[in-house]
Amino acid sequence: MTIAYKSNSRLGRRRSQRVALSMPVVVWEPESDRQEPIEKTRTLSVSRHGGLMTMNVDVTCGQNLMVTNAISRETQECRVVYVAPDKQQARQVGFEFLEPLAPNFWNISFPIPA
Repeated sequence: MTIAYKSNSRLGRRRSQRVALSMPVVVWEPESDRQEPIEKTRTLSVSRHGGLMTMNVDVTCGQNLMVTNAISRETQECRVVYVAPDKQQARQVGFEFLEPLAPNFWNISFPIPA
């Protein structure tokens, strides 16, 4: 598996380094009566605090979601913090975990902050 580390300097706002990682995830609506997930997708990058994934389903900034790591089956509640402009069917969706840190959610070792 190849892991690429992305710079922490872009806009100076990142709390932790992002790691380019395609991880299968399942997305749910919290407190929904639906028994099925709203989408099965993959991440583009991840961090200790959340990640970036592609989604076909419409979501909005501020919306809460449940994200399940399809490999470990661990689930974390998160908040949508970024939705890319709708230029194609699948859009990029940034999310942050509601728990302050979920360092083991992705089952990888993150680089030590510089």
